[in-house]
Amino acid sequence: MNYQRKLTVEETLVDTENLPGFDTTRFEGVFERPISTRVFWTVGGIFFVIGGLLAVRAGYLMLAQGGAYAMRAEDNRLVHQTILPERGVIFDRVGVPLAYNVPGFRVVVDTREAQKNVLLPRLEELARLLNRDSAEVVGIIEYHWGQGEIVVDYIREWSIANDIMTRFKDEDSIQVVPMPLRAYMPHPAFGHVVGYVGAVTEEDIAKDLSMIGWMEAGKTGIEGAYDGVLRGNPGVKIVETNSHGAVLSEGVYRREDRGGNLTLSISADLQKITYEAIQKIAEERGFAGGSAVALDVKTGDVLALVSYPGFDANVMSTGVPREEVSRILSDKNHPLFFRAVMGLYPPASTVKPFLAAAVLDEHVIDPERVIYTEGRIVVPNPFDPDHPAIFKDWKNHGPINMLRAIAVSSDAYFYTVGGGHGAIKGLGVERMHDYFLRFGFGQPTGIDLLSEEDGLVPDKAWKERTYPDDPLWRVGDSYNMSIGQGWFLVTPLQMARATLALARKGELLQPRLVQTIARDGKKELSDILSTQTPLPISISGSSLDIVQKGMRLAVTEGTAMGVASIRLPVAAKTGTAEVDKSGRTHSWFIGFLPIEDPKLVLVVNMENGPAGNLVGATAVAHEILQWCFPQGLLTNNC
Repeated sequence: MNYQRKLTVEETLVDTENLPGFDTTRFEGVFERPISTRVFWTVGGIFFVIGGLLAVRAGYLMLAQGGAYAMRAEDNRLVHQTILPERGVIFDRVGVPLAYNVPGFRVVVDTREAQKNVLLPRLEELARLLNRDSAEVVGIIEYHWGQGEIVVDYIREWSIANDIMTRFKDEDSIQVVPMPLRAYMPHPAFGHVVGYVGAVTEEDIAKDLSMIGWMEAGKTGIEGAYDGVLRGNPGVKIVETNSHGAVLSEGVYRREDRGGNLTLSISADLQKITYEAIQKIAEERGFAGGSAVALDVKTGDVLALVSYPGFDANVMSTGVPREEVSRILSDKNHPLFFRAVMGLYPPASTVKPFLAAAVLDEHVIDPERVIYTEGRIVVPNPFDPDHPAIFKDWKNHGPINMLRAIAVSSDAYFYTVGGGHGAIKGLGVERMHDYFLRFGFGQPTGIDLLSEEDGLVPDKAWKERTYPDDPLWRVGDSYNMSIGQGWFLVTPLQMARATLALARKGELLQPRLVQTIARDGKKELSDILSTQTPLPISISGSSLDIVQKGMRLAVTEGTAMGVASIRLPVAAKTGTAEVDKSGRTHSWFIGFLPIEDPKLVLVVNMENGPAGNLVGATAVAHEILQWCFPQGLLTNNC
């Protein structure tokens, strides 16, 4: 037996003969025929041929075409593009939208692959569809030619967008791109306070580098003051483009955060009623303009902040119609001027309640003491006894005490207690200056807007700096200050805040416009509201009680009787400020109601009216208060 012979696989296994019991009908115990070695060689040959072909192709791409594909890869760029979020909505106190977004389009001219001699002639047709001057449109494109994508216009009308897309469907350089556009309640009462957005300028970017990449920014009003909140946070998408700028692929890298929604304290209805009341009296009586402020006594909320004439924010934001923009910019009454916070006016007799409180607090005079006025005060002139200085009252009021002096607005009385006369020393300029500052005059109110005027409360040091050739403070300067004339200047908003302090018995509040900010479905209080703390004025409550009684007497039998018919008891004071020596005047009204538990402060200023006019700010106040409380209930409309 040959033990050196190699066994086959089959010989090592048990077959059917050695182990019975297999089901031979199912081929149990039977081996399949082994695969031939020729098959392995055939399959191996096929794979070898395929591998060889792939190697040849790879070599060809790397060696022969490598440079071309490298250039192509270099031309394809991954670009990070900013995704601009939708701007937040601005609501009034009950949810009426004042600034919101509407579907719109921007018309873009892309000059990167365009030829001037081909594109520029077509722009004339584009300008016609946009109702624009063709020379203007062509000029814009030529000036910014190297910029690439140039925004020519913003449009809201689908019909215009469709016409442009249809007319220029074969022109890749002229595109109509969908985008949300800002829109506003179309009433001039809201232009100043809500503000408007405009194109981002180089000046905007210089002030805030985060503006780079944004198309528009808040310019004025709440839109400007809260621009960062309303804008939100941009997102980023990665776009692959080829050398021609065509998009090959894109994907979102970071999603944008939508701008926050703002709820304001103002009432849209009260804002419109106030504006229309001012407009009516201004047009009927010849005033150049006017303003009004309404405040919630309990919170300092601004319920109305109106300047007349106003403007439609849609016009200033979009720049169309251009005729209306030109009219607004050239109007001699300056519709863009925010009179309520930027206008500076002599407070005139409206300052008398504040002076009376200071006089009482300093015990300059007993409120019951009677002063015999003769319609004027005569001050001896030591240098020329035959020519004394005479300071006239607007009327001879006869013998009056403090309550009566407030009610009838006696200049002679307040000359005496302010600057001093005869046996009454008077408060004097330094103490007047101190108390007026306590009531918030001569300083910003802190309202949440971009800017406001400081106003001016003069004193001896101020005059020395301002008038070095005539630095002496004279008694006549004190007399003028006592009745709110001369260099004394306030804004209507400052006057409203000071009146609020009278209503609150000696507490100043910071007026605010924004109540809440809503982001990602969550509401948060505005910074002012979250930190609002009344600022006590160092003045006695008893002094302010007497002042309030004097203001109530002004309504029942004095200069403010124009609001006596209002069903809730009003405490008020009026004033008439001289405009230089022109004979024209500013008309003032300040007041609050109801006097027992004040809820509302109202201040009205009618600007630059004709001399001798007897209908002004008080008439406006009556219209507003009558609308607010027609049934004499605090729950009516305001």
